[in-house]
Amino acid sequence: MNPSDVSDVRPAASASHIAVETHDIVVIGASAGAVPSLQALVATLPADFSGSIFVVVHMSPEMRSELPGILSRAGPLPATAPADLTPIRRGHIYLSSPDHHMLLERDRVRIVRGPKENRHRPAIDPLFRSAAWAYGPRVVGIVLTGYLDDGTAGLWAIKSCGGITVVQDPADALYRDMPANALMHNRVDYCVPLNEVGALLVRLAAEPIDMTRHYPRPASIKTEVEFASMERDHDIEEMGSLGRLSPFTCPSCRGALWELQEGDLLRYRCHTGHAFSEQSLLLEQSHAVEEGLYSALRAVEEKAAALRKLNQRWSERFPTLDAGYKAKANEMEAAAEVLRKLLAEGPDSE
Repeated sequence: MNPSDVSDVRPAASASHIAVETHDIVVIGASAGAVPSLQALVATLPADFSGSIFVVVHMSPEMRSELPGILSRAGPLPATAPADLTPIRRGHIYLSSPDHHMLLERDRVRIVRGPKENRHRPAIDPLFRSAAWAYGPRVVGIVLTGYLDDGTAGLWAIKSCGGITVVQDPADALYRDMPANALMHNRVDYCVPLNEVGALLVRLAAEPIDMTRHYPRPASIKTEVEFASMERDHDIEEMGSLGRLSPFTCPSCRGALWELQEGDLLRYRCHTGHAFSEQSLLLEQSHAVEEGLYSALRAVEEKAAALRKLNQRWSERFPTLDAGYKAKANEMEAAAEVLRKLLAEGPDSE
């Protein structure tokens, strides 16, 4: 076995040798402003860093990520985008790939194309949740710069399983939404500026975990990890173990959504696996409203055009019909103007 591998295999405990676990599994989530922030962070890490680092950055499914090369040049640790089932090694940085979630299992990385979460794939919460389930108190979860609130629920899972939670000071972040939302909904262990994160990770990776404590793991975390990995089907009846049925439908598949309450954080998930925070659900609903308005505008304008055509065809032979067609066409065109105004103002306008 390679001694640099992260593993649960330890020598038998004795009076002279007791195995020690530390906070050596580091998971990081970032979105807007991620590249310069991550460059600055990895530049502060030493070449002999004893932990393993896993990073999810929101990215377009069509893009080719250059982040492994960028981060490898920015600091002393090698950075790669791992293939599925890649063994975990200490002193390495593992980066998410376009259109795939990155999950952790014991001693290996999973790269899977599970359902989107918070409108993203890769998403931050699935990585955080899987790390919490697989490694419990060994995990350090970090939320950096970005929009909206991906990572907030993942920090809750990490904290629930005994891990350490870290949030970049929103005042220090290039985009403050993600750090601010993480702080709003979680009791975070550390809120620090970016230039202090590296030293904190070095200290935590050397800090022994109190193994006399009990670190429970909520069963709901395992269920949600299975959704992301698509390991098995989940019956609709099973959703009751996660939360209660909501009045909303999933914007992605039109199935029912269940409400999941974690502290004061409310989330939604459908039985096919799509998951949304309150903010991401509102954003998807706004997109659905806009699509519906454009569809209605198309239908109304087509009907108005058809009525005008009928008016031209029958105006001389049937004057009564002509007047009716004109009136209805005018109604449709008036409705079209209302729809255009709504679209110009945006579906979230008051």
